Amino acid sequence: MHRLISARNIYQTNLQGFNSSSHYVAKILNTTEVKCSYCRKFLQTSNITENFFSIRHQSTKTASALRAHKKKSKHKVYKKYGELLEVNEGSMSESMVSISKLHASHLSQLASSTISLGELHQLTKPVKKINHIKNLDKIKVDTELLETVKKKILKKESVIKLEDDTCALIFSNHNISRLEDTFKTKDYLDKVKESYYDFRKTTIFHQSLKDLRYAINEGLNQELNFNKPPNPESSAIPKSPHAVFREIFVDNTFDNYDPELMSQLSHLQLQGVSPLTLEDICDTEHGDISESKVDVELESIVNNVQTLNVKKIQTAMKEKRKKIREKRRAAKEVNMKEDIKQLGKRGKEEGLQRTLAAHLKLLCSLNMVSEGHHVLKYYRRRGSNRADMPQVKDVQIYNTLLHGYASEGKMEQAKELLSQMGEGGIEMNAQTFAAIFECVQRTDIEEKNKVLNFYQKLMDDRGISLNDLLDKSKFLFDQRETVLEAIRLIEPNFEPKYTLPPLDYDCPLLDRIKLDKVDNRKGLFTSPAEGLLTLDELKAIGKEQIQMEIDSEIEVENIALKDDESATFRVYRELWNEAEKEWREVLKEAFIRNLSTLKSRSHASQSAITLYPYLKVLEVDEFVELMMGEIMKLVSGSESYSPTLKLLQRDLGAQVYSKYQIDQFKKNGVQKKIEQVYEKYCKWYLERHPLDDSGRPYNGRQAWQLLVHQNRDGASLDIEETPWSSEIRLNIGKFLYNIIINDVKIDVNLFKPKAKVKKLPAVYKVHRPWGRFVRLELKPHPILTRLCAATARPTLRMRTSLAPTVSPPAPWLTATTPGAYLLTGTPLIRMPVYVMTQMQRLREAPQTELYPVLDSLNQLGEVPWVINGPILDLQLKVFKSGGDKKLDIPSPASSLELSDIDSSEGANEASTSYKRRIALNRARADMHSLWCDSLYKLSLSNHYRNRVFWLPHNMDFRGRVYAVGPHVSALGADAARALLVMARKRPLGERGLYWLKLHAINLTGTKKRSTIEERLQFADSIIDKILDSADHPLDGQGWWKKSEEPWQTLACCMEIANAIRSPNPAEYMCGFPVHQDGSCNGLQHYAALGGDSAGAAAVNLAPLDRPQDVYSEVAAMIESMRIRDAEAGVKPAIVLDGFVRRKVIKQTVMTTVYGVTRFGARLQIAKQLKDIDEFPKEHVWACSLYLTSKTFDSLKAMFTSTKLIQDWFTDCAKMISGVCGESVEWKTPLGLPVLQPYYRRSNSSNLPCAAPVDLNQRPCTMKQRNAFPPNFIHSLDSSHMMLTGLYCEANAVTFVSVHDCFWTHPNTVDQMNKICREQFVALHSQPILENLSDFMVKRYSYPEKDLNDDSAPAANRKRVNSLLKKVPEKGDFDIKSVSRSVYFFS
Repeated sequence: MHRLISARNIYQTNLQGFNSSSHYVAKILNTTEVKCSYCRKFLQTSNITENFFSIRHQSTKTASALRAHKKKSKHKVYKKYGELLEVNEGSMSESMVSISKLHASHLSQLASSTISLGELHQLTKPVKKINHIKNLDKIKVDTELLETVKKKILKKESVIKLEDDTCALIFSNHNISRLEDTFKTKDYLDKVKESYYDFRKTTIFHQSLKDLRYAINEGLNQELNFNKPPNPESSAIPKSPHAVFREIFVDNTFDNYDPELMSQLSHLQLQGVSPLTLEDICDTEHGDISESKVDVELESIVNNVQTLNVKKIQTAMKEKRKKIREKRRAAKEVNMKEDIKQLGKRGKEEGLQRTLAAHLKLLCSLNMVSEGHHVLKYYRRRGSNRADMPQVKDVQIYNTLLHGYASEGKMEQAKELLSQMGEGGIEMNAQTFAAIFECVQRTDIEEKNKVLNFYQKLMDDRGISLNDLLDKSKFLFDQRETVLEAIRLIEPNFEPKYTLPPLDYDCPLLDRIKLDKVDNRKGLFTSPAEGLLTLDELKAIGKEQIQMEIDSEIEVENIALKDDESATFRVYRELWNEAEKEWREVLKEAFIRNLSTLKSRSHASQSAITLYPYLKVLEVDEFVELMMGEIMKLVSGSESYSPTLKLLQRDLGAQVYSKYQIDQFKKNGVQKKIEQVYEKYCKWYLERHPLDDSGRPYNGRQAWQLLVHQNRDGASLDIEETPWSSEIRLNIGKFLYNIIINDVKIDVNLFKPKAKVKKLPAVYKVHRPWGRFVRLELKPHPILTRLCAATARPTLRMRTSLAPTVSPPAPWLTATTPGAYLLTGTPLIRMPVYVMTQMQRLREAPQTELYPVLDSLNQLGEVPWVINGPILDLQLKVFKSGGDKKLDIPSPASSLELSDIDSSEGANEASTSYKRRIALNRARADMHSLWCDSLYKLSLSNHYRNRVFWLPHNMDFRGRVYAVGPHVSALGADAARALLVMARKRPLGERGLYWLKLHAINLTGTKKRSTIEERLQFADSIIDKILDSADHPLDGQGWWKKSEEPWQTLACCMEIANAIRSPNPAEYMCGFPVHQDGSCNGLQHYAALGGDSAGAAAVNLAPLDRPQDVYSEVAAMIESMRIRDAEAGVKPAIVLDGFVRRKVIKQTVMTTVYGVTRFGARLQIAKQLKDIDEFPKEHVWACSLYLTSKTFDSLKAMFTSTKLIQDWFTDCAKMISGVCGESVEWKTPLGLPVLQPYYRRSNSSNLPCAAPVDLNQRPCTMKQRNAFPPNFIHSLDSSHMMLTGLYCEANAVTFVSVHDCFWTHPNTVDQMNKICREQFVALHSQPILENLSDFMVKRYSYPEKDLNDDSAPAANRKRVNSLLKKVPEKGDFDIKSVSRSVYFFS
């Protein structure tokens, strides 16, 4: 009986059979040494001797077969090795390292985890055998490892003693040999389960330890499962808990805790509630733990045991979490205006129409019309077969194919398309019939008149006339002439009559400068470039600009290059040229090879839209040049920061699209038409002659529209662009970057003359931690970087689209037609690539509503500029001599030494040295980035020296305007602004010198509280210092260096010196811009909105004798608080004695109205304190926290109505995004639709027809709520700027804007100031908040039928309707008094 019971307990993998006559040979094997520190403490409590039985039984098998059966399969372990490149400051070494597989999805978890690889290895490494069982007594618990890992897993300090955490990972690969040992194991099971239950209580805050519970229970119980039939051939070993730990916590998701549970528990702790136990939180019962405390027979345990199945457990947990999310989503979706599924369906449809239109247009341009028809059929068939797939409903898609067949004269295929349109319910429009008329005209069929008459009858039934075919259709190539010939077959005397597009405004704020108010628009007769260029010169630079855009890049002289070129430079340049030649050959060969492979895959692909046609749009050499440009960009990048690989790929795809677009313009006749119209536009721009019989003055947009209307022959210029989707561009970039990564090699022994040639990839991938994520970047090989630096390239390459134009920009006409540059596509709105809704709002808006915004951009772009030569020379001198931090000219990174890094006192010497090296590397990286930025700006400025240029503008989604090119722009810092001078000079007049002196003092920032007269007196008293600054800028007294804006101050000093020394200062021709800056413009708009008299006085809206500086007022209030706190012994208040300055809190006060958080404000103040040399750096963080709190308290006390309006904005945005489930949108007073592009994060998709994020995801409530107040105020200050610019243009006043800082000539400052105040009064005389409320009520409110019941959803809807109508009350401030305020803008 004993033998039967013992045999029953034989380990299943060794059990070959059972026979009563068998005999057993018992063999005691060595137990395993358990390295897991959790297990050690448990195993210390008992000395375990396990008997392992090997069984021999009688068998009919031969001896050889038996020996073969006994042989264990051996699997040879093949190690993989990789090349490790170690680069130090002065050396480089290569070595081979063994590598193991690491999934990409787990890399970010490993990078963000604080557990070291060594600790992780100790938890997961395989166990080793020990020789003697008695050694178990000598094993000690690694308490340090246990406590460290526990803290890092829990991410919090533990208050549980070590003795309570007996075991989290336990041993279970022992074979149970005897019944007595089985019962002992059951006792161990009970102890471990009980100890784990205690451990589970302490780790309740980490959700992923739920999975560990299964690992422990099932890992033990798998030994006791005798119900599973034996498998003699199986050699698999059951999973040990170590293996389970690896599978759950290493090979799978680690960080899957429940954030909602975490937040609830944290909230309870803050309230002082005792921590919850496992029973209070877990929804699963723990009967197995309680049952382990009861004496249960072995048979009952065995029957309840199941084998370990981690995947099944994880699947079940995922399903449960999914159901919880679905339940929450369903509860929220009740209030939503549009169901998420319907939104997703609409997004898929929008994505399909957009992608399909662009793809078919591409195929037609490649003469692949029949392939395009097959693609259309595929999506039509898929949409009809599956209800969840979108339908093809856009008539533009069919029209594209119709024009493709028409160009080939294929009438039968065109008829088939028309039939498919009828089946799909697609209504034909004028463009459809124009394509049919073109097709009929190009065919060789007889009786064309009969066919044309048939289609004319169809047109009449739909209310489309023959004139509509030419008037309402868009044409390319010779399509217009072909259609006209077809029409004249049925009406020989037909002459088209084209409709003039609307030219005038439809905005009450611009009533005074409408077309019929000629007297108010006489300033438009004056050209911004009057006297600068002749007509022939302007035409010549126009052709130069077109050629620059065709080339897509310009080369500028590298100002950092030294004049003396040694022979070494020439040698390295030869090496570089040889490498470039080799790369071009390699790239060309690889592109052809990979394209051939892609073509084969495309033919076998099941997808209708493939990548192959997109790589046929350019010549192979053009693709090679694009890839060479990317290599140069990578070499020129920063060591510490690079764009992600995905951004690089998408940008490269965008470059391909831009070149394709320009190539199409050349082929389809658009470029020729642009050249014709632009030549006439240049003549009008320079001469401002009348364009029609009315003799009325026109602005740039109106003039272009008239010129296009008067020259309708040939291609149309208002064809709506159909850009490639971001997914397509990304995939194009992937294809090209794969060639760069895999095929471009560099000889790493290039600088070793006697070494053999060894080619390695020239660029390699780098995984860089970025917060909670890991970014995939590309870095050049150090040898490549070294070679590039050694060549000292004489020129820098820049994209044309990022440089100023050398001729007047093309005006913006509509939201969908290109503007700014002549051929290069430039977006009107700077929006993320994944957002499409705002562009849809712009398309739906009436054309005349957008005219004020478009005309404002055109007005800013029409102003000609030149470079300030003397200032540029000085900046180049400082830059080449090593830079100057105080003058905002960065020094090269090589100038920074370790001794320049401050060392913290009292710290460990080794740690201090390490921290200093880290700080040095970081500082050098920052310096190099700033140095490169300055290099590009100064090099480009030097390139445009002594020539006139223009700055095209576009805007962001709020309406704030920006120059398209970032390097030379008025929106730059002080050094960049000082380089710009208006090309058109005007005499100073009587008050010009007055404003120059005043401007010089304003730039210093030292007289903010002084009156105008006091500032002017101060300027006269230091005139000798001003003149000394102009004459001896670098070796004189240096008064200008102490200014807040030193370079602009110096430029003004030079202009004052030139004016004073001229024979007659009033006649001195000056192009220097004088600035008028708003006094905390955001608060000004809030005070005007709320009618807050106290707030209006604080920000100079009210007319007062002295200027009120809100920054100084806040600083004074904070200082009084600081003195009181210092007397009470508050340490930060004591440290801040003498450091509560205007500049320290200025940025925080300015950005408070724009939604800055306390954390962001703390960073701003900390940065200002660090910049003060005398301030003790060890107190920066504590003092910045103190100042942040006092700044917010001061602002709250000063601006009461501002807080009320901000709260209403925030509450409205919260209800709109959280309850209605929609993004906040509004219209500016000038008619621009604004929609906030903040949505929940979505999984990226590489599918070509992916839905835009804004049509696939709900808005992010937190971002919508926080961003609405500042965004609305930004849209208001932009509206004020645009109104001022348009009225200045109508009065021949040159106007330039940097947001709330307005520039003009010195002799027109008074005129601009008057217009500025008038337009602010006009803007805020409108019921802005009431109009906003009406718009939101119309857009977001619920109908009465949804508010009748007493349910929770109905209550939320009532709250929405009530809140949107609850406009904050206004105060008694008289907005008209702003016109008398001297310091409103000053």
